[in-house]
Formats: sequence, structure tokens, C-alpha cells
Amino acid sequence: MPGPRPSVLWRLAAALTVVLLCGFTCVSTTPQSNKNIVPPSPSLVPPSPSPEPLTIGSLPFHNGEVGVVYTAIALGASGGTAPYMWSVAAGTFPPGLSLTADGTVSGTNSIAGGFSFTVSVADSAGQSITGPAKVTVYAAMTVNQLCAARCSIGAGCRRCGGFGSAGGGLGPYSYRISGGAVPPGMTWSALSVGGAFLAGNYSLLVLVSDSAGGHVTVGANWYIYSPARLTAGGSCSAAANPPYCTAARWSYSGGHPTVAPKVVILGYSQYCAAVACFPTPTGPPPGWSAIARGGTISISAGPILCNTPNYQGYVTLALVDTTTCATTSQSNAASLLVNLQQTC
Repeated sequence: MPGPRPSVLWRLAAALTVVLLCGFTCVSTTPQSNKNIVPPSPSLVPPSPSPEPLTIGSLPFHNGEVGVVYTAIALGASGGTAPYMWSVAAGTFPPGLSLTADGTVSGTNSIAGGFSFTVSVADSAGQSITGPAKVTVYAAMTVNQLCAARCSIGAGCRRCGGFGSAGGGLGPYSYRISGGAVPPGMTWSALSVGGAFLAGNYSLLVLVSDSAGGHVTVGANWYIYSPARLTAGGSCSAAANPPYCTAARWSYSGGHPTVAPKVVILGYSQYCAAVACFPTPTGPPPGWSAIARGGTISISAGPILCNTPNYQGYVTLALVDTTTCATTSQSNAASLLVNLQQTC
């Protein structure tokens, strides 16, 4: 029987080699047609999306006040490619404030006025955009403290309750008592007290705040005095040609601490001597003068000319407070004898 053909032997040898090399894991090494084999596709990488346009999200500027710390704000942007960089592109930025590159605005306003400006924001890819803004800076609050040192007011006065005023800043204002107390029996509103002052010493502090964060303190110190006290002295008498008299030892105490009271005549009464009673006077004596100063009252009258009636009678005197914030009561009254007799 003839042996196998060489081609058959070659195929057997090739198959055995494949079995040995594959460790019996290969199924077949017989060449197959590759007409239906699809080569693997390369990995697909999606293209990077284009960044959104750069936009300004918020410019939360608010008004300010000279001398008041500006509440810090942060400017906002979106889109583009972070990080962003902010700057002032045009106009006048409020003096005292600063804009940092990260969009933070802070500082303390130093000049009052209206400021218009343009801010710019740029991204790291070179895009930039601008936005307009305005800030009104109000003048610093001012205060007029009428009674900060001391106000001298007469007891019973009801017309001098105002003790100060505030201006500047941004209204409306709010008021709060921060020290002292309202005088007893009186009411309080803003920078004024109402009602009748009672004698004594009082003080009050009121904190005034505005809508922009400014504040000032208004102080009041009151010295409330009682009516002056009149002390009677000697009579004013003279007999001469012509007669002229002065009264000694008349004085006063209390009342307004710096403004002397005024001496007034309240009325007249009859003078009766040992020999007769004289008609009741109907007016001041001729040449009458009565001046209060420094605790002393200087009183004088006359002269009476010849062939004119004598002046003989009592003059009732009192002291009156003439200041703007006067007491509502006059002093006690005292009688002065005026006896002028001409001897022509």
C-alpha cells in the first residue's frame, strides 16, 4: 500500500505544532477567509464644548456715607473661562473705596457726591465685558448740641425742651436714649423733651442713627433754677431841696446763674406817718431807678423839684426773670418806703 502523500504529511505536522504551541486552547489554525472581519474602531473622544459667553451676573453696589465703613460687596460674573479679573474701566470710582481683582469692593467713603463709573471683567481666555454702575455718597452726619455744655432753664418753663438737631447722612433717622434720663415728669421725642421743667440738675444722651449706618450722639445737660429770692433792706427817704434818696441793703439770691433779674413794681400802698396818712401813690417816684446786678439791688429816687408834690408811700417790689427760658413764677414780693419831701 503506498504511503501518505507529502502534502498530507505537511498538514499533519502543522496541526501538531499548533496544538503544542496553544496548549490545546486553540481550536483551529486552518486559514479562513477574512472577508467578513471588521477591524476594531479607534476610541471616540468627544470634542471640547465651546465656553459660554462671558457675562456680568451682578453689580450689587449700594450708596454710602462719608466716614462710614462701606459694607463689602462681591461683583459676579459667569461664562467664559475662570478665573476672572475685575477693574475700573472708566469714570470716577468713589474715593475711599477699592475694587480688587477678584471683584471685592470695600473701604470707607471719603468724599460726598454722586459717582458714575464703568467696571470691566476679563476671563483667562481673553474675553472681557463692561458694565455701568452708580454710587451716591452722602455727607457725614452733623449735630448741633444746644445743651451739651449746659442749658440754664427756669423752673416751670415749657418752651425750651429742644436740645439739639442732626443733619447730613441719609434719612430717616432713628433715636435711642444711650445715657442719662429724661427729667422727671417730662416726655421725650427725638431731640426734644416736653412738659414743665422741675428745679434740679439733669442730663441725657441720645444716639441718632441714619439709614446708611452713620450715627452721632447728642448730649444735654440742664440746670433748672428756681425764681430769685428778694431780700428787703432799708427805706428810701430824704427831705431836702431838692430831695434825692437811695435805699441800702437790698439784695437777691438764686435765679438765673448769669443773667440778673429785673426789678418790677407790683403795686403801691398808703404810708401813714405819726401825724397823718398820705395819698396812695399811683406811679413810680420821680427819677425812679432799681437795678439788680451781682446779688445786689441798687435803688434810688428823686429829686423832687420845688412847687411839686412830695412822694410818700410804699412801693411793692418783685424780681422777674427776663431770659428766653424764664421761670414761670416771679420772686417773692417786698415793700419799700419811699419818702421824698422837698423843703423849698
